[in-house]
Amino acid sequence: MTRAVVVGSGIGGAAATLLLAHAGLDVTLIEKNRRIGGSCSGYDKQGFHVDIGTHMFCRGAHGPLGDVLRRVDADGAIRFVRTRDIAELRFFEPTEPDRVQSVAVPAERKRMPRCAVELALALDLSLPEALRAARLFAHILAMSDEEVARWDHRTIEEFLEPFTDHAPTIALFGFLLGLYFILPYWEVSAGEALYCFRAMARDNALGYPRGGAIAIPETYVRLAKARGAEVRVGVGVKRVVVEGGRAKGVELADGTVIAADVVVSTSSVRTTVTRLVGAEHFPPEYVDRARKIRGSYIAVQAKIGLSKKLVDAGCLVGGVGDGVDLARVGVGDMKDMFGCLTRGEVPPIVPFYCPVPTNFDPSLAPPGHQLLTVCAVAPTSDVALTSPPKAWEEAMLRTIRRVVPGLDDHALFIDTFDVAFIESWIGKEFGPAVSTGQTPDQVGRRRPAVHTPIRGLYLAGCNAGARGVGTELAAASAIECSERVLADLGRPSRAPAGARTPTARERAARLLARSAARPIAWATRA
Repeated sequence: MTRAVVVGSGIGGAAATLLLAHAGLDVTLIEKNRRIGGSCSGYDKQGFHVDIGTHMFCRGAHGPLGDVLRRVDADGAIRFVRTRDIAELRFFEPTEPDRVQSVAVPAERKRMPRCAVELALALDLSLPEALRAARLFAHILAMSDEEVARWDHRTIEEFLEPFTDHAPTIALFGFLLGLYFILPYWEVSAGEALYCFRAMARDNALGYPRGGAIAIPETYVRLAKARGAEVRVGVGVKRVVVEGGRAKGVELADGTVIAADVVVSTSSVRTTVTRLVGAEHFPPEYVDRARKIRGSYIAVQAKIGLSKKLVDAGCLVGGVGDGVDLARVGVGDMKDMFGCLTRGEVPPIVPFYCPVPTNFDPSLAPPGHQLLTVCAVAPTSDVALTSPPKAWEEAMLRTIRRVVPGLDDHALFIDTFDVAFIESWIGKEFGPAVSTGQTPDQVGRRRPAVHTPIRGLYLAGCNAGARGVGTELAAASAIECSERVLADLGRPSRAPAGARTPTARERAARLLARSAARPIAWATRA
C-alpha cells in the first residue's frame, strides 16, 4: 500500500488527508500544534467557543469545502448556516462623526435593489455615477469564463478604470474585493477577484459552519480516521527526507522517521523549499522563484465575548480613521494607507473585518451572549515596524469600539493576537494569511503547481494550485493535489455523482495542473 504523510492540519492538510485516505492510501497527518485546524482551530473560554482565525465562508457547502465531502460520499457532513443579513458596511454620518450609519448586505437576492439604493445614498452618488456603478456590477455578472480568464494577469485597478472615476466607489469596491486576498486592490489579479465574486454571487451561499470554523477540519479528520488515517498532534516535522531526487518520508522533531512514498506540505513554498526540504535538493531556478513568491498581508485579531447581542448581521466591514471612512475615502487615501503598511506604520485609516459567529450558531456562546471576531490588516513579520506591535492592536480596538457603540459596557473578555503569534501558530515564514498571494504574476498558469521537481513531494493549501478565497482556495488546492498524486500513481480519480460540473475555465486549469511539464521552469518536474 502506498504510504503518504501530510504536513499540517489546516483546511488544505485535513482535506488532502481525507481525499487520499478515501482513495486507499495509508495516510499519516502531522500537526505541530496540540489542536488540529490551523487558522480554523479554536479554543473555549467562559462558555464561548472561539475561533483562532477570522472567517466567513463565501460559498458554504456549494463550493470546494462541500466538494471535498461530495468526493468521499459524505455530502452534508458539515452544516453551513446563513444569516438574514450577510454583512453590514459601517460608516459615520458626515455631519455627526460619532453617529454610526450602516448599510445591510442581505442574503436574499430580492432585497439587493434596496441595498444598492442605500449604498448609493451612503456614498453620495449622483444618478449618473450610480448608473455607472450598476453597469459595472451587471458587466461582471454577465462576463464569460473566457473573458474573466483574460484578466488573470491584470489588476482590479485596471479593470475598474473604464467604469467609474468616483473615488469612494473605486475605494469601496476595491476594498471589498481586496478583503478576499488581504492585498490592496491595485496588486490583486482582476481575474482571480472576478472569479471569486461571480462564484459567490452565483452560489449565494455565504455562511458559517455549525460548531465553529473548527467543524470543517475536524469533520475532514474524523472522516479520514474512519478510512484508516493516523493523526499525530503536538509534534512538528523537522525535515522532509529526500534521497535521489525523491521524497522518502519525514523526520519529526522528536527524531522519529516516518517512511512514505508521498509527502504533502501545506506550508508556504518558501518554507517548504528552504526549511523543510533544503534548497540543495531543488533546481536553482525553482529555489529562486520560491524565495521571490509574494505572500499576502496578515492581520492582528481580537476575540470579544459580549454579555449582550450588539450586532445583528453576520459580519461588520469597513474602514475608519479620524474624520474619514470608506464612504468618503479617496483612492489616494487607500494608497497612503497601504504605503503605511509597507513602512511598518499604523495607517490613518484602519480597515476592519468582523465576523459574528454567534449570529450563525448561537450555541457558540452562553444564551443571550455574542462573540465578535475582529481583525485589522497588518504587515507580515518581514516588515520592520516603526509603530510598536501593541499599536496595531490598539488601533484595531479603537476602531471596533467606534463602530460598535456600547462594546466596553458589555465586554466579558477581549483576547488579542499579534502577528508573531499567528506566524508561530500557522507555521509559515513571515506569517502571510495567503502564502502565495493572488497577484497578477501568481495566479492561473503563473501559480506554483501542486507537484514539485522532487518526485513524491506535493503542495496543498494556499501555497499552490487552484483559485478561490482563503479556506476555499485551500480546499480546492487539496482536491487538485490529491488528483495529481493519484494520477502520478496511475490511479486517476473520478468526481462523484452530485459534484458540481467544473466550468470551462476550471477544466482548463486542471488540465494544465496535470501536465507533466509546465512552460515555467519552477513548476516543471525534474
